[in-house]
Amino acid sequence: MSNLFHYIGNNLQAIVEHGGYLFLFITTVLEGIPLVGQFIPGHTIVIISGFLAKLHILSLLKVVIIVNIAALIGDATGFLLGKKYGFEFLTKFGSYFFIKKEYLEKARILIQEHPAKTIIIGRFSPITRPLSPFIVGASGLHIKKFWLIDFIAVLFWSISSIAIGYIFGASYHTASVVFGKYIVISIIIGILITLGYRFINKQFHIFAKYELITLGLNLLGLYLFFKTIQDAITDKVFLLELDLYVNDYFLAYAHQPWLYIMSIITDIISPTSIAFVSCLAIAYFIYKKKHYNTLITTLSFGGGYIITYIIKNLVLRLRPEDGFIIESGYSFPSGHAVMATIFFTLLIYIFIIKIQSLVKRELLIVLCVLLILLTAFSRVYLGVHWLSDVFAGIGLGLFWTTLVILIVKYISMIIGMIKKK
Repeated sequence: MSNLFHYIGNNLQAIVEHGGYLFLFITTVLEGIPLVGQFIPGHTIVIISGFLAKLHILSLLKVVIIVNIAALIGDATGFLLGKKYGFEFLTKFGSYFFIKKEYLEKARILIQEHPAKTIIIGRFSPITRPLSPFIVGASGLHIKKFWLIDFIAVLFWSISSIAIGYIFGASYHTASVVFGKYIVISIIIGILITLGYRFINKQFHIFAKYELITLGLNLLGLYLFFKTIQDAITDKVFLLELDLYVNDYFLAYAHQPWLYIMSIITDIISPTSIAFVSCLAIAYFIYKKKHYNTLITTLSFGGGYIITYIIKNLVLRLRPEDGFIIESGYSFPSGHAVMATIFFTLLIYIFIIKIQSLVKRELLIVLCVLLILLTAFSRVYLGVHWLSDVFAGIGLGLFWTTLVILIVKYISMIIGMIKKK
């Protein structure tokens, strides 16, 4: 299995190059299909394809051709479905996908008065992009007229979208030299998460004010992890020297009583112990029918374990040689730090709203943060991890847990709205 991840890591660019065109084609087609297209990030994929074209991972000519053909196929599919099933289809099933009847009626009137404007503007809006071809088809517009207008709309949309990614790709070269490519990647991911958060909250108003803290912690964890992995992979002199200095210091000055204490901590707050407690928590949440907590806990721990395992087998960093206890496996990132961060972050998130006393809330937060840091410190003190390993583990655990919290909040909102219908 580790050989597989090592192969993927070494051949990632070739994998993206060969599979990227098919993925781009499928997502662009699906985005033009009504109802389904609302949940497909086709426009984002098109922009990314322009970015990859500038990096010479994908061919710019192939990207332009594929996007135009796929968008036309998707729009034609939506148009023909609208012609066959009419407005009744969207009236009947649209409410399950948050499409209001008054919006459909306004769209129908607008199409009858300004069909060309509706098709062109609809192509550039993420909300109307999957719907406008269907509504145009349902309105009875002749297919020849639709083909001509839609071709113009798709052409302008595809070129402008690919150009955005391509221009950003040109800036990426300069930024990656100044900041490092992993930092730039983390900035891109952070911007996408922030825009997604803003878009969802603007549409559905589901995130409370305090969840801005969750978003902030998510971006902090993202930066910490990517900053550490950049320095670790590129062997930055400062981080390398710091890792060696800290490791040598504890090897020279570690005391037996503290080694005993650190061994107890690392055994109690271990991935195995946390996995056992998390399984008990999941069983309890299922018994109490707390589906929200069940989903957050399952995805956080399950996903955290899988991601940590994958990254360890991609980076393949060896542990320090003279650890006070014997550990197997690769070193980066620290699994103890990842799982401890996930566990105590969830503990804060789930229970803090149930505590009325402000002092007790702050005490819970301080205690959980200290236990995360103590777990990470124990791994470095025992000489089984480099300092950068635990930094990366804390960053990864914080990023993944807060991301799961935000995603599950959105999923729960969708499920709740569907159940009300």
